[in-house]
Amino acid sequence: MKRTLLSSNLDCLQSQDVHRLISEQVSHLLSNVMEGYSCDRQVVSDMVIKASVTGRAIEGTCNSLENAPSGMTVRAYLNEELSITELSEIACKLRSQLRADLPRRLWKRRLDLAMDFHDEPFYGKDPTLRAYACRGEAQQGTTWFYRIATVYVIHRQIPYTLGIVFLLPEYSVLDVLQALLVQVETLKLEIRGLYLDKGFCGREVITFLRDKPYETLIACPIRGKQAGTRSLCHGRGSYFTDYTFNSNKPEAYTTALAVIRTYEKQAGKRHAVWLLYVLINVKTRNPQAIRARYRSRFGIETGYRCMRQTHAMTTSRNPALRFFLLGVAFLITNLWSALRWRYCQRPRQGGRIVEETAYELQRHCQFLNQFINDRYVPISCIYTQVAPLDP
Repeated sequence: MKRTLLSSNLDCLQSQDVHRLISEQVSHLLSNVMEGYSCDRQVVSDMVIKASVTGRAIEGTCNSLENAPSGMTVRAYLNEELSITELSEIACKLRSQLRADLPRRLWKRRLDLAMDFHDEPFYGKDPTLRAYACRGEAQQGTTWFYRIATVYVIHRQIPYTLGIVFLLPEYSVLDVLQALLVQVETLKLEIRGLYLDKGFCGREVITFLRDKPYETLIACPIRGKQAGTRSLCHGRGSYFTDYTFNSNKPEAYTTALAVIRTYEKQAGKRHAVWLLYVLINVKTRNPQAIRARYRSRFGIETGYRCMRQTHAMTTSRNPALRFFLLGVAFLITNLWSALRWRYCQRPRQGGRIVEETAYELQRHCQFLNQFINDRYVPISCIYTQVAPLDP
C-alpha cells in the first residue's frame, strides 16, 4: 500500500500534510471502529496521535480539548477494537504500515540491519493477561513485561523501522530472529550485515546464522570473575580468538570472537574497557574496524529514544492496546524520517546531504499537535460553580 509524500506545493511541507499522512496510517489500524454521534474513527485517531506526540495519556489529552470526546469514550472504542485475541492481526496491520512509505533507495544497495528488544512494564496479576507477558530482570518495580522486537535499518543517517514482532513467553530468541528476517526477506531487501545485541548471543542463533550469506556481529556478554569470557580480557591490545562456550558440557560450541580493548573516561580519568563480539562470516581482521562497524548499530538506540518521545502514556493492562500505542510511535518516527529525507535535502558537491536541523522530531510533533489543536480547540478557561469563600 503506497502513499505519496508530496503535498500540493512540492516546495512546502505543511502541518495538514503531515497530519493527513499519519492519520491515514493510524486510521487503517482502526478500520473496525464504529461511527458514533460524538466520536468516530478520525476523532479516535486524532486523540491517539496527540497523546503520542505530547507524551501524555489519552484521558489527559481529551480533557485538554473543548471539542473532544471524553477519555473514557475513546478508551472504550480502542479496547473494543484492539482485542487481546487479535494481536496477530494488529501486528500484520502494523507491519503493512511500517513498510508502506519506505524510500526506493533502500532497494538500490546492500543494507546493514540491527535488531533489538523493547519492554513495557506490566503490573497486573490476572493470569490471562500474564500469559502474554515475559519475565525479565527487575525494572520499574516489576519483573513482568510486554515485550516487542524490531528490525531496523539506518541508511545515510536516516533510520527506518522495517518490522515488528510481539513476543509471547513461549517464543525463543531464534523464533524472534527468524520472524524478523522473514519480514525483511519479504521486502526483497539485500542484507550486507546484521548487528545484534547481547540478548541474541546464544548457540541456536549462532548456529542458524552461520549458514547465511551475510556477515553478523553479536555483542557478547562478559561473565565470570576469573573464568568464563572474563578470562579473555587480558593483555594490552585487542585480538581475535576462538572460544568454546559451555565447555565440558554436551551443549558446548565454539565460535570466533573479537576481544577489543578500548578506553572511556570515568570521573575525569581514563579507564580500560573490554568489548567482546561474536564474529560470523566476518572477513575483517582489524579489531578497531570491528568496533567501528558495530558502533553504527548504536543508531538504533537513538531510534528507540525517538520512539519514546512519540509514545503515549498508558497504564492499561490490555497488551493489544499497548502494542498498538508502541506501533503508532514507530509509525510517527518512520514518517518523520521519510519527510526529512524528502524535504530537507541540500545540494552540495559530491551528492546531496540531508539538513537534519531543518526538520527535527520536535518540529514534526509540533506540526501534528498544532493541527489537532486548531481542529479541536484547547481549553483556555474554566468557570466557577459558586462564589469563592476568599475573594
